[in-house]
Amino acid sequence: SHLFSHVLTPFSIMSLSAGARQLLPRQRNPQSHLRALLARVATRSLSSTVSAGSPSVLPPVESHRQVLNQSPPFEDVNFFQGDKALAQCVERYAPWAVESTRAAGALAGSAHVARLAESANNNPPKLRTHDRNGRRIDRVEFHPAYHELMHLNVDLGITTIPWHHHQAPDKPFSHVARSALGYMLYQAESGTSCPITMTFASVPALNFSTDAQKKTFDWKAKVLAQKYDPRDIPATEKDGVTIGMSMTERQGGSDVRANTTFATPCDAAHNGPGSGYFLRGHKWFTSAPMCDAFLTLAQTDSGLSCFLVPRWIPATGERNRGLVFLRLKEKLGDRSNASSEVEYHDAYGELIGEEGRGVATILQMVHHTRLDCTVGSAGLMRRCVAEALHHTANRKAFGSTLSSTPIMQAVLADLGLESIAATHLAMRVASTFSNSNEHDTLLARLGTAVAKYHICKRLPGVSYESMECLGGNGYVDDSSPMPRLYRQAPLNAIWEGSGNVICLDVLRAMKKDPTTVDAFFAELHRAKGLDDRLDGFVNRLTQVLGELPNNVGLTRSAVGMMATAWQAALLLQHSEPEVADGFCASRLTGGPGTQFGCLPSGVDSEAIVRAASPAVE
Repeated sequence: SHLFSHVLTPFSIMSLSAGARQLLPRQRNPQSHLRALLARVATRSLSSTVSAGSPSVLPPVESHRQVLNQSPPFEDVNFFQGDKALAQCVERYAPWAVESTRAAGALAGSAHVARLAESANNNPPKLRTHDRNGRRIDRVEFHPAYHELMHLNVDLGITTIPWHHHQAPDKPFSHVARSALGYMLYQAESGTSCPITMTFASVPALNFSTDAQKKTFDWKAKVLAQKYDPRDIPATEKDGVTIGMSMTERQGGSDVRANTTFATPCDAAHNGPGSGYFLRGHKWFTSAPMCDAFLTLAQTDSGLSCFLVPRWIPATGERNRGLVFLRLKEKLGDRSNASSEVEYHDAYGELIGEEGRGVATILQMVHHTRLDCTVGSAGLMRRCVAEALHHTANRKAFGSTLSSTPIMQAVLADLGLESIAATHLAMRVASTFSNSNEHDTLLARLGTAVAKYHICKRLPGVSYESMECLGGNGYVDDSSPMPRLYRQAPLNAIWEGSGNVICLDVLRAMKKDPTTVDAFFAELHRAKGLDDRLDGFVNRLTQVLGELPNNVGLTRSAVGMMATAWQAALLLQHSEPEVADGFCASRLTGGPGTQFGCLPSGVDSEAIVRAASPAVE
């Protein structure tokens, strides 16, 4: 009950949608479902308690059937309370959100949410193109667990918090508060983060909507209503909506300027922002196809432009028949979430922003989705490392606990360094989105791409090494979540710009506005003199950046060095001394290479493991 006194009250986000009440047990109190989940977490020990009784009449279990030396599931843990690095960041940037984030951490780490994640991923979505009578419906069906996870994300405010508390003096750095929640929910289940992220990130693009558009239907207001309604009905009949993104085509991929989809005005006499257009073409990737509308790109006579394509047309209430879903992708991971291919057969869409300004308009959205790629990857990295730390602390081999052996301790410490550094960097990037000063605004333009590139690239290696710490159990879906985490790990390095695309964006940002480079080095300067190794590394970084104009092939090295220097600077200022020293010793003097566990002598592995280890009650 102590959780209830502060659960999420700073956010004022506890209302459940009508759709929630259809899917979940009926509750009159709008906060009752999340309170019920919290109660389940708080009283979990009661359900497993066996009352004392008479001695068993059964014979002893045969020795070969006894289950011994197996680590317990990493469940019913608090993803906030057990994560020292995350707690340090929230306390530093958004202390007003600490208690509510702690309550959300109990939900994210609960066994109940773990079962939802398993069900949502073991029962992937299915596309129903036609109803029983042959009518085209293009509907994707999800397991109820997916919808409950979506409700949880929306009810926690992950789609809305910064927009509700933008520049509120009593709630500074609201992007950090939101990112902390997303970081924890991504650990619990990653697939639902796709529509959640896109809905959150759509708001800056929807700000280009005209007054006439908003008078017909205000999409932004429906996003900010913070209600999840999964029904396939006109958005005008819903309390809240979700927004998707549909940009890439077969022939172009990340090169969206190669798109061939074309848009023509529905009425030649009425074009321009807010006007209706008919779109003809295709999209190779449209994720979360049950969103209520999609921001997409199409060519016009003036060039590539941004459009909002609804599933149902608000002005008439009719289904957008030209929006045709061909199939769902069979993906490596992210299995709870649907990704589809679509065709536009004169699909109705409304112009967002000016004709020919589509890339600039939709980049307002992409900037925020890249933040979530960074935060989500840091969160997934944390979950992988926490699983490894938990397992090795509860498993014995060759006469001792795994985590106590020097060779395993070196691996765990190295993984811990990577995770802690990723968390501090991700939350620092999130803090720059609050635009609290000119320095942070400039830093966000360059730093988001730098962090996205580096953290997302490092995650797959961390996930594999963490899996190996669990041995065979880590490779088996029935024994561990590690296979699911491993399959998910590469996604964010591809989504919203693969490595080369992101590096080219860094180059463009530095060339377009050199003051962003000044802001980046000013950020590093805050740690100047704290460690000679960092000072020397920054000098080498300066030399590499100076060579870039004549050797673009150095770009990946330069961006990786930028991220590593930034992580070191943050750890020297804000983390435990042993963590900062270990990071500088292993990352600034030759790097960790391709293998974890190769820390230089003198690094305090035991102290680093303590700093990284999850607190399990």
